[in-house]
Amino acid sequence: MDTKRDIKGTIAITVVVIGILIAAWYGFTHRTPAAPAVVEPADSGVITALFQCDGGRAVQASFDNSAGNVRLTLSDGRELTLPHAISADGARYANTDESFVFWNKGNTAFITEIGTTTYSGCVTQQ
Repeated sequence: MDTKRDIKGTIAITVVVIGILIAAWYGFTHRTPAAPAVVEPADSGVITALFQCDGGRAVQASFDNSAGNVRLTLSDGRELTLPHAISADGARYANTDESFVFWNKGNTAFITEIGTTTYSGCVTQQ
C-alpha cells in the first residue's frame, strides 16, 4: 500500500516540475523583444532609433506613440511620416494606399515600396 502512495506522490511531483519547466520555457521564448536603441530623452514621448541596413543604407525612425506614427529619415534623403497600421506581429506603419510600409520588431526593421523590399536587414546598434 505504501509503495502505491509513494509512486502516486512521485508522479504528482514529477507532473508539477514538468509544468513549471514548461511555463518557464514558454515565458522565456515568448518574451517581448528589446526596444530600439533610444537616442532622445524618454520623457519626450518619442523614441528614436538608427537602423543600419544592407547595402550601406540607413533609416532613422522616430516613434511617437502618443501621436501613433513614425517619422522616417532615409539615407537616400527622403523624409516621411507614417501612421501606425494594424499588424499581427511587431509594429507596422504605412501610407494610405500601403505603397510604402515600414515594419519594425525589436531591434530589426525593413521597408517595402509597392510590394518590393527596398531597405532590408536593418538592425539598430544597441
